[in-house]
Amino acid sequence: MPNDSNIFWSRYQPGLKWLENASDGPLTADEYAGIRSSRYRRESHLDTVAGFTDHGGELVVEVGCGIGIDGSRFVEGAARYVGVDQSDAAVRTARWSFDMLGLKGAVVEGDATALPIASASVDFVYSNGVLHHIPDTAGAVREIHRILRPGGRCLVMLYHRRSFNYYFNIMVLRRLGAPLLLLPGGARLVAWLTGESVETLAGHRALLRRHGLAYLTERQLFLSNNTDGPGNPLSKVFSNDQARLLFAGFDNVETEVHFLNLRTLPLLDRLLGPATRERLARRLGWHLYVHATRSDSASATQA
Repeated sequence: MPNDSNIFWSRYQPGLKWLENASDGPLTADEYAGIRSSRYRRESHLDTVAGFTDHGGELVVEVGCGIGIDGSRFVEGAARYVGVDQSDAAVRTARWSFDMLGLKGAVVEGDATALPIASASVDFVYSNGVLHHIPDTAGAVREIHRILRPGGRCLVMLYHRRSFNYYFNIMVLRRLGAPLLLLPGGARLVAWLTGESVETLAGHRALLRRHGLAYLTERQLFLSNNTDGPGNPLSKVFSNDQARLLFAGFDNVETEVHFLNLRTLPLLDRLLGPATRERLARRLGWHLYVHATRSDSASATQA
């Protein structure tokens, strides 16, 4: 029986949220191109960080592939690609899209903590914005270690605890603004100020009514529902030190930070110039990327 996480991520696939009228059927070529354009316009750093064209001939496994947007880039860069996702909706959409584009990558349904991949067989593991939604994040990291060949590398993005988005946007501004949703016309005001959809705001209003003050004071409850939308079962955040500890069983662990995430602060986004925004993103960004290598002798962390 599907759990809450499967239900949520099948219903609210991140890639599909950029479509105004997403359906359950296959995407058109224009829709897929539009989603790709939106993604890389918002996260322009991904070309450099992920190195989509740097893995030609390598076996690349993506843990939490969604609808295959990044996966298509790896395949176009001549990688041998396998995408894994727990959501049947994501897997179905990714397969449709690969077929439409004539791409040969494989997409399979599976759990990040029990990957259907042979041990020590993978050159590069990629996971962008997935492992912080899994209760056993450390178990997923151990699985990445297991499937990597000695010398194989991984790139994992986690939500960054020491970020502007976490400390200011989520934990301060969203908490202060949430009670407005209970006032007559409050939702329309918040929608106008933030650009958030009326549907999303209605979800937060329902959570406020259900949980009362606890919605604002219970950190994990508020965090989870204010990262990827109301109803999201779990989101976690990691500091740089916590991320390094998580990957303690790997060699050459390096981290970098990107993406300031000012989506719900459009005025501030316009006021900051590109250079200032980039400087801030490299220190206070929402996306914490971990680069690591499996060595011959290292064993996965048991954290």
